[in-house]
Amino acid sequence: MTIGRRGRGALHHDPQALLNVLRYLNRKYNYRKLASLIGVSLSTLSRYCTGKTIPRGVKAKTLFERASSLIDYEEIVEEFFGESLDTENGIYISHDIETIKLLSTYLLRQFIGSRVESVLALDLQAIPIATYFASLVNTELYFVDDRPLWRDGIQVTYRSSNSDGRNSIWIPKGAARRRLSTILVATTILSHSPTKEILKTLQEKKVQVSGLFALVSKSNIWATLSVPQGCRKVLVKLYT
Repeated sequence: MTIGRRGRGALHHDPQALLNVLRYLNRKYNYRKLASLIGVSLSTLSRYCTGKTIPRGVKAKTLFERASSLIDYEEIVEEFFGESLDTENGIYISHDIETIKLLSTYLLRQFIGSRVESVLALDLQAIPIATYFASLVNTELYFVDDRPLWRDGIQVTYRSSNSDGRNSIWIPKGAARRRLSTILVATTILSHSPTKEILKTLQEKKVQVSGLFALVSKSNIWATLSVPQGCRKVLVKLYT
């Protein structure tokens, strides 16, 4: 894949991502069952899980896909947000390091083949996932904030769905460089704003938005949220 090392060529499947998936599955299946499911010997799986052996190339890609397909990521997200979208409880997903690792690995799997030079977290709770993902692919990390934290930050104004006035959010200047290829990461997208305005600003700055990733959204919002050409929308859990 071409998820980039700050322009230094392609980055392939990260061994840590595979290890995260295998260790999670080992809590659900014993070694014998898991080895059978992913098609390796018991001794080989043991060496992988303990880090004594690291698969490479095509073998790593195949194992990563097989193992990842055994995880129900939607179910994991629902454990926090519930069946009826409990955002107050869902916030705790950003405190669970094992879940953060898994969701970052899922994000990696979804954008294999994409050119990515930076990651931009769209909300406070998305920063842990964006950070771990950025560390996996060794790329730049940025986040937006509703305060002007950066001296040269770019102000984006929008109208909130629950407010009559105008609100502002700031993007670091470095995240809006011309031709920078980036992925946007959000925890929840429950209205078009400010995501719509952030996307518009990045387009005006000639940023190449490769993808928009969110944990949860509502069907009427997600279906009608427009993204630039070439941008792939990925959602883990859709609520009606």
